[in-house]
Amino acid sequence: RIDQLTDGTYRIMPRVVPDSDEKLALVSSGDSTPTLAKFDMNSDNSKWNFRDH
Repeated sequence: RIDQLTDGTYRIMPRVVPDSDEKLALVSSGDSTPTLAKFDMNSDNSKWNFRDH
């Protein structure tokens, strides 16, 4: 699931996470490594941008 946020960035969430009832989002750990974690609106690591190449 991809949701556009009010600041123009995107939140990316899987529909289902096996063995978990938590709502998790794709979050960058460090500068580039993606992981699943709770979404934090105040963290740039939780927000994603798409661009054309």
